[in-house]
Amino acid sequence: MKRVLTSAIVLLLAASAFAQAPPAPPPPGPPLVPAPADLPTMPGGHIVTGQAPVVGGNAAGARERALDDAIKQAVNQALAAIVDPQTRAAQAKTLKAIEAKARSFVPRYRTLEEGEVNGVYTVRMEAEVDETALRRRIERGASPVTPPVTPVKAGAPGMLVAAADKGEGSAAFVASLVTALSAASVRARAGDPGETTAAAAAQAASRASLEQAALVTSEVVPEGMVRGTGRVAVSCRANVRLVAVPAGGTVADRAATARVFVDADKAVDGAGQCRAQLGVDLAGRLAGAAAAGAAGAASGDLRAVTVDADVIEPAAITELVKSLRGVGAVSAAELTRVSAGRAEIRVRTRAAPAALAAALSRSAGTMITLSDVQISGDVIRARARLRAAAPVAAPGGSNP
Repeated sequence: MKRVLTSAIVLLLAASAFAQAPPAPPPPGPPLVPAPADLPTMPGGHIVTGQAPVVGGNAAGARERALDDAIKQAVNQALAAIVDPQTRAAQAKTLKAIEAKARSFVPRYRTLEEGEVNGVYTVRMEAEVDETALRRRIERGASPVTPPVTPVKAGAPGMLVAAADKGEGSAAFVASLVTALSAASVRARAGDPGETTAAAAAQAASRASLEQAALVTSEVVPEGMVRGTGRVAVSCRANVRLVAVPAGGTVADRAATARVFVDADKAVDGAGQCRAQLGVDLAGRLAGAAAAGAAGAASGDLRAVTVDADVIEPAAITELVKSLRGVGAVSAAELTRVSAGRAEIRVRTRAAPAALAAALSRSAGTMITLSDVQISGDVIRARARLRAAAPVAAPGGSNP
C-alpha cells in the first residue's frame, strides 16, 4: 500500500513539474536583415559622399564645398546611367556645363551623416536628381547649332601662343587655345615648333605684328576612380607666361585648372576633353590680358610710362617723340630730359609698357629703328637710330 501511495505522489509531482515547464522554443527561422542604409528612398535618389578640407578652421566653408562635391557626384551618377559613351565624348562641353550648375538639377536632398575628421569635412547624403531636366539639357546641347563666326578686326589685340615644352598633347592644347582666343576676338596664331623660348616667341610675335606672346606648359593628371560611379576623374592644368614683345621679358603669369569625369576605359578621351575645357577657361583670361595690353583698361585710366632712349642723333629724338604721339593708346608724350647719348620721354597712355613698346616698334619703322628693347616696370629702354643714309651726329657723339 505504501508503495502504491508513493508511486502516486511521484506521478503527481512529475505531472505538476511538466505543467509548469516553459514551452519548447520554435525552430529557428531566417535571420532578420535590416534595410540597407544605402538604398535611396527618393525618386531618382543617389547616395553619395562629398569631402572637402577644412582650411583656416572654416568648417562652414568646408561643409559647403563638401555639399557641392556630393551633389556633383550625384549628377555624374545620373549622367552615367542615361548617357552612352559616344554621347559623352561628343557632348563634353555640355556635360561640363551641367556639372558646373549641378545644384540646379538637384531639387532636394537630405543629409545622412556629416562631420569633421582629421581636418576633412565629410557629408553623406541622399540627393534627388531631376533626370528629365538632365535629358532636356543634353538634347539642347546635341542640337546642331552653328556658332556665329565673329570676324576679328584688324586693330584687335593679337597674341602668339607657343608651347614651352614638347610634352605629349602640348601642340593640341596650343591649337585649342588659339581657337578659343580667336572666338574671343583676339588675333591669335600658334607658334612654330622652334618658337619655344621667350625670346623666340617674342620675336615671332613682333614679326607678325602681335602685341603679346604666351608660352604654355600643360599637363594632365589622372586622379583615379570616383567612388560609387565606375568613372575616373581626370584633371589638367596649364601655366602661361606672358612675355614682352619684342624684348622677351616676363610680363605676367597665368594659371588654370580643369576637371572632367569619364568612364574608366576612356581615360584617353578624358585627357582631350579636359584640355579642351581648359583652353576655353584660360582663353578668357588671356583675352583680357591681350586687350589690356593693347588698349589699356576699359575705364580709360591713363598710366605714366617712361621711355629711356639711347640716341646719338638729335633728329632721332624728334622722330621718337612723334612716333610715340602717333600711337593710338598714347594721350601725351613729352621730352623731359636730354643728356649725352640719352633722351627721356614721359608718356601718358592706356597701354601696358609691353604693348606700348610693340606699337612703337611698328609706328617708328619709317624714320627710325628701335633695337635692344627692354621693359622694367613702367620704364621702356631702347636704342633709337635714324634710318637716313647720312644721319646728323649730335655734338660730341659719333655714329657707330
